[in-house]
Amino acid sequence: MNLGCGQAVESMSMPSSSVSCKSGDGVSDQFPVGLRVLLVDDDPTCLLILEKMLRNCLYEVTKCNRAEIALSLLRENRNGFDIVISDVHMPDMDGFKLLEYVGLEMDLPVIMMSADDGKNVVMKGITHGACDYLIKPVRIEALRNIWQHVVRKKRHEWKDAEQVGSVEDGERQQKLAEDADYSSSANESNWRNSKRRRDEEEDAEERDDTCTMKKPRVVWSVELHQQFVAAVNQLGIDSMDLYQLFLIVFPFHSA
Repeated sequence: MNLGCGQAVESMSMPSSSVSCKSGDGVSDQFPVGLRVLLVDDDPTCLLILEKMLRNCLYEVTKCNRAEIALSLLRENRNGFDIVISDVHMPDMDGFKLLEYVGLEMDLPVIMMSADDGKNVVMKGITHGACDYLIKPVRIEALRNIWQHVVRKKRHEWKDAEQVGSVEDGERQQKLAEDADYSSSANESNWRNSKRRRDEEEDAEERDDTCTMKKPRVVWSVELHQQFVAAVNQLGIDSMDLYQLFLIVFPFHSA
């Protein structure tokens, strides 16, 4: 493998860019100073040169020469690193495989690097989830700006969290509104049913009262007619009004 790490290490100044990050996100308040970098390369010369370059950028560097060791470090301390820089071609594990593990388990930004600048290799790194692909020999300007990938990742996470929060708030408000509508409809329905029952009860009482107040109609039978004629003959029609006579003789049969 062409390591491409023969460049000399120059004295670099502190990066001029700075970003203020929210507290509690695992990034230093003086970010990008103190950016926590995990550097992975099986070539000791490249590993040493890249470490010095990163430290000149005032980054904190943890280095290892095997992908399996890097994966163990990440699993043991999931919040201990902000970004991973890994070589593509390593003997124990392919750099793309390490990239997959990191993306699935830690969701950290990963930068791939290699002396292989073939289009297919570069595209493979990007399609596998790498946030950048550096061609060896790596320039100090590229390392000085790696903090931008961390900020971009954080912004996406914050944006997603805000969107989820907005959706949840909207769902809660919609449910409260639906519950209020249901309660209002239920109360209105109960009121209508109660009013209907009261109206039916009042109608039933009125019917009972009407039936109680009504008297049975007179059935003018032959027997009744004979009784009336006998009473008239006995009392005489001159002594009182015929209607009054009828009431006296038949008081319980009058209308």
